[in-house]
Amino acid sequence: MNVTLFGVAPLAQAGIIVAAFVLVAPGRAASLGFQAGPAPSTQQAPAGAQPSPSGPSPSSSAHKKHPRGTNTTRPGAKVPSKTGPSAKAKPTPKPSHKAGGGGGGAVVPHDLGVPNFAGYCQHIGQRTAEVVASNAYGWRCTLNPNLVVKVVNVCAFTYHLSTSQVIDVSTDYFDPNAWQCWRINRDLGVLSFSAYCASAGLGTSKLVADNAYGWRCTSSAAAIDTNAACDANYNVSDAVSRFAVFADPYSWQCWN
Repeated sequence: MNVTLFGVAPLAQAGIIVAAFVLVAPGRAASLGFQAGPAPSTQQAPAGAQPSPSGPSPSSSAHKKHPRGTNTTRPGAKVPSKTGPSAKAKPTPKPSHKAGGGGGGAVVPHDLGVPNFAGYCQHIGQRTAEVVASNAYGWRCTLNPNLVVKVVNVCAFTYHLSTSQVIDVSTDYFDPNAWQCWRINRDLGVLSFSAYCASAGLGTSKLVADNAYGWRCTSSAAAIDTNAACDANYNVSDAVSRFAVFADPYSWQCWN
């Protein structure tokens, strides 16, 4: 429309005047509605740079380890010391009959108790036990009364030992229930009544009956203590005496 009314020349002249005004007084031009864009920055971000996170940076102390663990024990509490893989206390062993200072598993001779004749007969398949005579040799198994029962075998069975670890002792030949089972180590040897009587100042020995109970010292009419006689014969203090055959006065033995 302006071209139609005024022509090209007036419009070109008006454009030159406006450009000159903006360059000379930009502030005034801005106030009149003309704004100049900011000059582009020539500084570039370094290659590989990443934007920092918006949250707080972690503390360097968060990655440090404590030099030692924290002690959580209450003040005054006792801390058990461990000397091995396990801190459990071992139970106190029960006292045994082992002789102090003895070698090779020696034991102090002691009376284990009475033999179990009925249990032994059942164990060997002979039903139970019975007494057929009123003396030490009167025990039999009921299935075979003619079979002589070896009391040392009964003792070994009763106390779960071998026959080399136990002996059978009759304290009264005339009582079938007077048997004892003794835990022993070894056979010391035969009992010498003459040596005992001499060492005890009782003269010598004599035989007044033809059986195990027939021995006496000549200076005394009392029966001889056979355990004390064995102690004197072998210089020990815990010997056990026994007769092997009651009808044989020379069958006395000393055990330890």
